[in-house]
Amino acid sequence: MLGNQKGSSTVVLLAVVTLLSCCCSPASSFAFLPRVSRTKDAVVIDFAGVGYAPISYGKTLYGQFANPGFVPLPSVYGWPMPFRFPSFISPSAKQIDGEYEEYLDDPLTLKQTAPKCGTGPATMPTTKNFATERVDGGTDAKKGAWPFIVALKTGEDIFCSGTLLSDTKVLLAAQCLEKMSMYELSTVTVLVGFHAADLSDLQMTRRISKVVLHARYNAFTYANDIAIITLDSPVVLSRTVATACLPAASTDADQFVGVDAVILGWGTADGEATGNLKQAKTAISSNDECRADTNFGKYVSASTTCTTTGPAFTCAVDVGGPVVTLPTPGTWTVVAINSYTKDCAAGGLKTQVGSFRTWIDQYM
Repeated sequence: MLGNQKGSSTVVLLAVVTLLSCCCSPASSFAFLPRVSRTKDAVVIDFAGVGYAPISYGKTLYGQFANPGFVPLPSVYGWPMPFRFPSFISPSAKQIDGEYEEYLDDPLTLKQTAPKCGTGPATMPTTKNFATERVDGGTDAKKGAWPFIVALKTGEDIFCSGTLLSDTKVLLAAQCLEKMSMYELSTVTVLVGFHAADLSDLQMTRRISKVVLHARYNAFTYANDIAIITLDSPVVLSRTVATACLPAASTDADQFVGVDAVILGWGTADGEATGNLKQAKTAISSNDECRADTNFGKYVSASTTCTTTGPAFTCAVDVGGPVVTLPTPGTWTVVAINSYTKDCAAGGLKTQVGSFRTWIDQYM
């Protein structure tokens, strides 16, 4: 009788091990499936409270839309156990000179003292310092000067940038995410509050809990190249982690023509993020000028703009990142999103944020 019990235990144990190895191994035939839904102008991918279902790893997000099945399973913080958890900053922590210390008073004070949108340099960088510079190989930004720019990372590589709009929302380009499979998207890390591309001064990371892609994004023409991601937990807003302001809604394609702007990024001509965050001053061109560009003129529309002035340019890693202006002191405003630059050539096509302000407000 005792021998039979041991045999039964062995069988059960083997069954449990087999089940775990099938369900929990990233190399298995099971993958992470979110809920996918459509509205008239957006595709929403929601990772909250979902689990595993059989799926092909090779399919991209758009490849899943025809059959967006999901299996609701128990999870921890919305993420199944096999995936690495996001890092969490204690709600009772505050930042002092880039470091976090325990905040023993009411944690709500953090929100009460959080900076308003648009924190950044006091004035627009001068032409003298920036006229001959570019993001690739350009001038290092001062550490903590641009607290609203974030980056996206998979594995060891930064592949896109974005702009913090609130403690949980990031604005970026749809192209950053639309080619990813569901599994790949679930592994993306959002990097917040850092200056060096080696992440030696990284303040916090988050994972993605929801993605909203513009339903009419066109990967061939870069039309409607805009998306919003929701972070899995709020970031701690501070002097060096803050939000950018949004422009007023406008259908004027030349809303910011001639306005001085700043482009930001870590990208270099070799397609990698290296060194420190770079900044460069540029100017926003009219759509007529944009259409004359031989690289991206054919993609220009009423909801795009471009920068063509001087040698300042952005590269592949900088896609999704902000083009910002300073309408009044202390109100750095993201007026455009880096969308297309051919081989880091001078200038580049940008998604005009004002054209999508109503869309952004709806999905914020």
